[in-house]
Amino acid sequence: MKPCGNVVIWLKNSQKETFATSYHKSDSYNGLAQTIATRHNLFFAYDAESYRGGDVFEPVYDYAGGAIMPIKKRITANAIYNLGNIPDENFKTFRAGVTNTPAFKTFCSSKWDAYQYLQEFSPQTIPVATEKEFVSAVERIKTDTVVFKPNTGTNGVGVRIFEKDNVLSLGHTRDLRLDEEMKADIEKGALLQEFMDTKNGITRICDSYHDLRIVTINEKIVLAHVRTPEPGSRIANFHQGATIREIAVDKIPKNIISFYKKVHKKITARFPKPMYSMDIGMGPDGPRLFELNGHTAFPWPDFECKNSFIENLVAHIESFLPAEQ
Repeated sequence: MKPCGNVVIWLKNSQKETFATSYHKSDSYNGLAQTIATRHNLFFAYDAESYRGGDVFEPVYDYAGGAIMPIKKRITANAIYNLGNIPDENFKTFRAGVTNTPAFKTFCSSKWDAYQYLQEFSPQTIPVATEKEFVSAVERIKTDTVVFKPNTGTNGVGVRIFEKDNVLSLGHTRDLRLDEEMKADIEKGALLQEFMDTKNGITRICDSYHDLRIVTINEKIVLAHVRTPEPGSRIANFHQGATIREIAVDKIPKNIISFYKKVHKKITARFPKPMYSMDIGMGPDGPRLFELNGHTAFPWPDFECKNSFIENLVAHIESFLPAEQ
């Protein structure tokens, strides 16, 4: 039976630009919206206050001909695409399905929570909430190089990679070298992580430092790309100057696919039907998990997987719609 009903894309007001033609991935975002709109009733809702309870949203915006226009209606959603990671993990709907669930989004947004559940796949990670804990954690990290990152940060903001000698001097004197930004991140909750040396790259994919992102929708890999840092950096994030290149799924080495399947199996044991990104690095001892992202990366306009990605994402959203009676 054909799915039917109202689909609401729920996002933050600040994310409106992703559907504007000037945005670098607008082809993918609008391709998604156009495909849904040809099959169902598509609406947009912004920020937490648009949800009125009982699956009802107001105000909402209509999508027509590539334009998002406000309309004076209350909409009862049948499926909610939680694009903006807006509700907390206690959010409940009446009958509407939510993808991804707020509980999964909350889990992914905390790097510490994700590490605790998946630590057998991850580099050693230690939480720090004070400068004293920072010093202690540096001493406990096994590698000479250490990674500092905010627990809930995104886009590589606040990530630092440094040598232990730059923090701790010889003997019993501790020379703490923290700037104000790091101190603020520590107060909010941060992590220290052993450095995963990926300088040897991935066979037939890249030859130096990297971050391999694998996107899962409908229990299959629908997008893969490798990010390589700009010269002189070891931070492989696009927003920090990294270069992105699409990787065909059949080109991903078998040992990475095997690793991915083990991590995915443990994730789905706790969170059925997840839609997410997994960031992996290849080190001297094999692949390791860097982090998860509950908001999947979207394809760039020239990515060959774009159409398949959109179809899989639409099918995933449709799986939450009621069957036509």
